[in-house]
Amino acid sequence: MFDSPVTNWLIVGLVLSALELVVPGVYLIWFGFAGFAMSILMCFTSMAVTTQLIWFALFSAVFAVIGWFAYRVIMKKTETPKEYRNLNNSAEQHVGSIVTIAQDVEDNNTKVKIGDTFWLAYSEKPLKKGDTAKVTGVKDSLILIIE
Repeated sequence: MFDSPVTNWLIVGLVLSALELVVPGVYLIWFGFAGFAMSILMCFTSMAVTTQLIWFALFSAVFAVIGWFAYRVIMKKTETPKEYRNLNNSAEQHVGSIVTIAQDVEDNNTKVKIGDTFWLAYSEKPLKKGDTAKVTGVKDSLILIIE
């Protein structure tokens, strides 16, 4: 490489930071920061290559932990609110609803009417057409479990 370890570590930091844009994942930037920190450290001191690698490993560990905490904070802030968790799962949206039985229960299977739509439902109780029941769960994302 170059004669100056400051330049070498600066290049390592730049390469790792640039790879962050290309390689999937979000951790190379923290190793790039460790390379930049090594470049700054090498401005003030000189040390053997093995010692430099040990310091780089320490800086990498510190920056990786900082990154882990930073991503944890970001993910908590972007957590989906409870009322939107079942937005794309229409069957789960009906849990807790009272439904009308559209046909008699046969072999534990029936149909229920929710709004203007009929849903397959599972019930262990012998319900009749016109009865009401409560949706207690979902099976296979399509069948409502009623009681």
